[in-house]
Amino acid sequence: MQPYQETLGPTAIRIMGTARQLFMQRGYKAVSISDIVRAAEITKPTLYYHFADKEELFVQMVLHMLDAMRAEMDAVIATQRDTYGKLSVLVQMMMSKPDLDSRMVRQEAREHLSPAQQQRVGVAFEQSMFKPLCLVMRQGIEQGELIGYAAEELAMLFLCCLEGFHFQNEKGSPMTPEGPDSAFASITFPPETIVKIFLHGVGSKPTSRG
Repeated sequence: MQPYQETLGPTAIRIMGTARQLFMQRGYKAVSISDIVRAAEITKPTLYYHFADKEELFVQMVLHMLDAMRAEMDAVIATQRDTYGKLSVLVQMMMSKPDLDSRMVRQEAREHLSPAQQQRVGVAFEQSMFKPLCLVMRQGIEQGELIGYAAEELAMLFLCCLEGFHFQNEKGSPMTPEGPDSAFASITFPPETIVKIFLHGVGSKPTSRG
């Protein structure tokens, strides 16, 4: 199964860009093909020439988004030598992309895509997000900077931290002063703080439970 279309022309790229904006703003179910063709200023036959249906368009959008993210993750990680530096640039990169809500994308895929398409999205997330984080954690363990947990466990925990704080830069999300969760709107953490909490915790000393 081909994960994504290798070569895309300018029309297909414009369609995916438009679809991405609409899907991220409204969610998969609320966006129709008519919405996309109208926003992209194309006809339905043009869209169907490039993408079989809305589901395939959504999947192709996600796969290309993740492929680009993987390239950017690799690039920023390569600029740093230690674990703290690598995690810091990753947080900065992710929080600079308010239109890239990976948690929402996975949730939409689980709720609305067929099992086969869910698998394509899941494999892409594993290859493009989870494995690069696992590599960072594995290198940190080898360098003695991380202890106590497997690389996969640390990668999953860090990914949860990233996605949990991603709302800070989202425009128009419920986490705004006008939204129902306005109490959280003033609580923000700079990237360095997120990394320090992940690496060192917030307790004054280690605790154990018998």
